[in-house]
Amino acid sequence: MISSQQPSGITASQVLAVPFMVLAFGFAGCGSGTSNGADSGNPSGSTEVSEWGPVQTHAGEAQGTTYSIKYLSESRLEDSVFEDLLKTVDQEVSLWLPGSQINAINQWGRTDSLYGFVDSDQIIGPLWALSEELNELTRGAFDPTVSPLVELWGFGLSKRGEVTQERVDSVLAYTGLRPERFDMNEEESNGMYQRTWVRKGHPNAALDFNAIAQGYTVDLLLEELRLRGVMNAMVELGGEVVCRGVNASGNPWRIAVDRPLAGTGASDRVLETVVSVKDRAICTSGNYRKFYEQGGRRYSHTIDPATGYPAENGLLSATVLAPSAAYADALATAFMVLGAEQTQGFLATYPGLGLDVLLMSDDGEGGYTLWETPGFKAVSAPI
Repeated sequence: MISSQQPSGITASQVLAVPFMVLAFGFAGCGSGTSNGADSGNPSGSTEVSEWGPVQTHAGEAQGTTYSIKYLSESRLEDSVFEDLLKTVDQEVSLWLPGSQINAINQWGRTDSLYGFVDSDQIIGPLWALSEELNELTRGAFDPTVSPLVELWGFGLSKRGEVTQERVDSVLAYTGLRPERFDMNEEESNGMYQRTWVRKGHPNAALDFNAIAQGYTVDLLLEELRLRGVMNAMVELGGEVVCRGVNASGNPWRIAVDRPLAGTGASDRVLETVVSVKDRAICTSGNYRKFYEQGGRRYSHTIDPATGYPAENGLLSATVLAPSAAYADALATAFMVLGAEQTQGFLATYPGLGLDVLLMSDDGEGGYTLWETPGFKAVSAPI
């Protein structure tokens, strides 16, 4: 057993460059409830010279949280390279922007006709395809149609009201990623994309890419760097991190993972371990920060799509190393739904996905226990 009492050891503020918060944008992916921290760096717009060459740094605010980008290059890219992409994703899938494309889809209340739009930036289409793939892979534990349930429990934009079994059942009747409830297809002509069509089985059916969008965004940012010849970089957005190559010391990038201590925030969190990451992404999802208590019970923001209720399985946080941040982001959330035992079964069933995982579970005595794959243990150093 590991005690949950806060030690007098190293705190996140001693190691991390930026505090991570991921609540305001409506993206509640792997950074929600817990955080990953990246190698400490320089302010936005600065250049540091290392033995591996100049280290360029960009940092700022986007999507209701913060971002940090570091890369080894002789020349510094314009901030607009990253800011424009971040803004584009925001305009497509932010639930907080009234004019976003996803809000237009969600507000479409007709079931007798289709909603059509041109996915010119190719953001929603790829996210939908990834979501379908991950939904099938996790047998529904990852589900982008869970939005009405998130709203019902007061973890979205709506004010929380009284939640009854009857209300949960009524919402469950139109959630779930099934073609008859929510479907999206692309129209092509002569092999060329023309338009995307959405069909709803219920007027209130809605999409929410919160559990994958920020991970997908950092993948896009890293791709922008790759296209410009950058081979060594670290991109972080709201705690979602993807790394390529090495850091300024010629070593893998060092990413910190928090201890699952309730009541801690960005300024006082305590680190559990530091992970060496190269050519992979790392995301953590947890339920020990974003929750509320009522009637002696704690309700976390992680909603189980099968039951319609907040997940209650004793898992406090799940950290996932994966080939892409989109996968790490979505699977971290799915594992929080599945719980430790089912997650271990999932990993045994799909060894070819390239995943390594750290799970921290409530031990029922005020502390927590750890379980990790051999691959995760090999690249991490407990603090």
